[in-house]
Amino acid sequence: MMKTFKQFLYEEDNERLAAGALFYAQDTGKYGLGLRSKICDSPHTYGPIGGSADTEDKDLIDTVVREVREEIGCKIVREQLKHIYTDKKPNFQYHTFLCILPKQSMIEPKLNDENEEFTWFDKNKMPENLHPSFAKMLKDTSHNLP
Repeated sequence: MMKTFKQFLYEEDNERLAAGALFYAQDTGKYGLGLRSKICDSPHTYGPIGGSADTEDKDLIDTVVREVREEIGCKIVREQLKHIYTDKKPNFQYHTFLCILPKQSMIEPKLNDENEEFTWFDKNKMPENLHPSFAKMLKDTSHNLP
């Protein structure tokens, strides 16, 4: 019998799961990233908006939708998200989704305390202070990004 997402999360020996969104605006071709605050791991680095899966989430897409709403106050829907990368480490997995927006203006962030800012960047002009795992993801997948 296949386990549900909640059953998987409750297991003691499972890997910790987290997920986040890298935003892409089709009208400008830019990517949106959050600047992590001092309360987060790897503070003052840019990366996707996201966080840990919890037992209320049905799947990782629910995690992303919830985290985006909590961290930048924006509502996104499942259909906007496309899984693009999984970073696997011992006892931890981070899943990155591309959130495709027709217009950059669709995101008007209202930040919580986990991000200091939300900024748009050109693919070839990303900031130097990227979250280490996000920098690895870009190196591994940049040829697959729009």
